[in-house]
Amino acid sequence: MPIRLERLKELIREVCAEFILHELSDPRIGFCTVTHVDLTQDLSHCVLHISILGDEVQKRTSMRGLLDARGILQSQVAKHLKTRTTPHLEIRLDETIERTFDILNKIREARASDPD
Repeated sequence: MPIRLERLKELIREVCAEFILHELSDPRIGFCTVTHVDLTQDLSHCVLHISILGDEVQKRTSMRGLLDARGILQSQVAKHLKTRTTPHLEIRLDETIERTFDILNKIREARASDPD
């Protein structure tokens, strides 16, 4: 992957994470982290993968708040990018952290139940 694309992905991740953490004042949005960003080669489309801490109701509520703030996030990205066009942002819930903990717990249970 080209270095320029990696830099832009990291810049988009940082801008969105900072904006969500410090400037977005929607009470629906709980504790969330931008885990990684997917960006197309032509810079027309960008997917933000966001991990949200909490139960299913809190995740759904936070995702609704983030989806409603997508336009504001996109304008913040446009301010910081030095490109001709701004990528269309898409926000997706990233559940890899929860799946990782589930797998680790299953491994621990399997080891505890195995006599060897």
